[in-house]
Amino acid sequence: MKDKFSIRAYKNADGKSPISLHLSGDYKRERIPLNINVNSKEWDLKKERLIPLSTENQDINLILDNIKSKITKIKTSYRLAERVLTPESLRKEFLNGMPRIRFTAFYDMMLEEEKSMMQIGSYNRYKSVLRKLKIYDDDVTFMDIDLNWIDKFKKYLRSLDNASTTIANNTAALKKFLGLAQKAGIKLSINIDEIEVGSTKGNRTSLSVHELKRCAEYYFGDEISDSYRLILGYFLFSCMTGLRISDVQRLKRSNFMDNYVTFIAKKTRKDQSIAMNVKAREIVDHEPLLFEKKFADQHINDELKKIMLKLKINKRVTFHVARHTFATSFLRAGGQIEKLQRLLGHSDIGQTMIYSHIVQADANAEIFLIDTLF
Repeated sequence: MKDKFSIRAYKNADGKSPISLHLSGDYKRERIPLNINVNSKEWDLKKERLIPLSTENQDINLILDNIKSKITKIKTSYRLAERVLTPESLRKEFLNGMPRIRFTAFYDMMLEEEKSMMQIGSYNRYKSVLRKLKIYDDDVTFMDIDLNWIDKFKKYLRSLDNASTTIANNTAALKKFLGLAQKAGIKLSINIDEIEVGSTKGNRTSLSVHELKRCAEYYFGDEISDSYRLILGYFLFSCMTGLRISDVQRLKRSNFMDNYVTFIAKKTRKDQSIAMNVKAREIVDHEPLLFEKKFADQHINDELKKIMLKLKINKRVTFHVARHTFATSFLRAGGQIEKLQRLLGHSDIGQTMIYSHIVQADANAEIFLIDTLF
């Protein structure tokens, strides 16, 4: 495989000629225009660089040096991976950000390829991890990634105040795309089986009855701002129905008929029709813009944190806490676990049983109230 910079005889309106990168090997050739135009009289054919007569020429030479370095990295990566490098594959690597060398370039390329097969929520989560990776170390190569690098990335995520479950999910994303790279024949310097992800299930935080009442009083009160009322209205509606944020975001007022809300669940793609209790109906009727004006998921979660701080509720609250709150409230009120399973749309009752354990743990704690009688 050979590569060289060459200058074309053609001259543009400024009297300058374009430089191209030429690749050749195995009787095949590729030419990559570099969008660099120079004075042909100042081009050194032997050195494949400009004669450094000016600062502009020196800057162009630095650009050419960087391109040469990039080509060398690609060649080295293929050599170490014992893969055949052709002019066509070298051109593709060069123009696509070196996806067989740079992890973020590969991650980005594969994410877009698999986008059509993903739920939009999954795609957005993987995209969020990619953004963090690019900020942390956009130029990291596959050979740079080892257990030490992953530990440092986790520390970076902790510095962003990411929850342990978020860090675990981000690590799982790394592991997924490293696995895809390995399947694509890219040589890794790490055994991906040694990457410890951690628990991604979370701790099922929910609001107590008193905390839920405090939120409702604030929502129906006069001191709340219009924007907070909308955010809290969506949250409280989910506390009363158990709907996921993805379903709440898609609801319109036309979905509400005769005290029922009918929709197709985004995650399960099943038709659902849920009866609204009195409080859910009151929440919807109290704010005319509810289910008319929508916000981005992240904005809702950011505003919920501010609302909980104002209400002095010392819990890490995101919108998903509303679903957990519905489940625990339903069981505390005497609801049956089998009926809760249907309301939450769980295919496996094991998913629902976790809420039964939470309520049981609360009951066990209450047994010590007997001691206050003596």
